[in-house]
Amino acid sequence: MKKAFTLAEVLITLGIIGVVAAMTIPALMTKIQHKKLESQFNEAYSLLTQAVKMYNQDEERKTYRGDVPLLMKYFKGASSCDNKDAKSATHCIARTETGDDGSVKATNKDYKYTNYTKTAEYVGTASFDDIQFFLLNNMLFITDANVGAWHTILVTVDINGKSAKPNALGHDVFMFELISTEKEGGYEVVPEGAPGTYFADKNMCSNTSNATINGLACTYEAMKDRSYFKKLR
Repeated sequence: MKKAFTLAEVLITLGIIGVVAAMTIPALMTKIQHKKLESQFNEAYSLLTQAVKMYNQDEERKTYRGDVPLLMKYFKGASSCDNKDAKSATHCIARTETGDDGSVKATNKDYKYTNYTKTAEYVGTASFDDIQFFLLNNMLFITDANVGAWHTILVTVDINGKSAKPNALGHDVFMFELISTEKEGGYEVVPEGAPGTYFADKNMCSNTSNATINGLACTYEAMKDRSYFKKLR
């Protein structure tokens, strides 16, 4: 006589498999997402450092407003962001809002982004509002020279583009500083949050802060802590 599983036994086994899958698949997907973000972060840093190196070696350096390097020419397939209006900025960080009456006002808010703790309704965009450009993979770069001393330039990168989540500072949005160096005769790429950088002492990589720019100083943590992306929530 051949032995076989009963219907009840099969259903119980399938139920157990379903429960285990429901418990493990979300964690697995989160792990994969964090690993992808880490890979994109490393790619963004590599692209930026290569571009700055080429800029430093270019004897015919192009500048914007006298001090902001026009880095776009050193990125393959880069496209300029022209529209920074919150209602229509597909690839860019928004700075303005157009009212129903057609009036335009600068708000320095982008409601498609949030802060490091994901508690902010928007991010404050005053620190990244000059040249913006995106690559073929939608990776977005923004430069800014309106804070601190003029020898310091901020470069913020949305490593997976505005159309891809989580759109959160310190998760897929990271800031670097280009600090002028006499030795190189150009700029050095420094992760924001490193000692001496603009947001280093402003508690802008906090697990408790609700500030709309909380997360801008997390770049340094992401570079020095090998488990940084694993710990993201």
